[in-house]
Amino acid sequence: MLNKTKIGTEEWAEKLVESLGKIQENNDGFPCPRCGHKMRSHIVTNALSRRANVYICNNCGHDEAMLDLRGEDPWPFIRWSLPLSFLVK
Repeated sequence: MLNKTKIGTEEWAEKLVESLGKIQENNDGFPCPRCGHKMRSHIVTNALSRRANVYICNNCGHDEAMLDLRGEDPWPFIRWSLPLSFLVK
């Protein structure tokens, strides 16, 4: 559960991102949880993240694919725009 996880940790960030996936299924117009940029208006026309069960913008989807192709580590969830927006405020 999200409320039992220490804020600012990788585990907290992952749970926060994953919780957005359930909300995205029924709503359009969310910013990309990875970079914060605007996504296409119909959520299912965006990329599905390779790291979490959420939609991300197509640029981030491409970036995740390229990181996988090169065998590089993916972005930690704590670096994603959604968790950062909670920490910066």
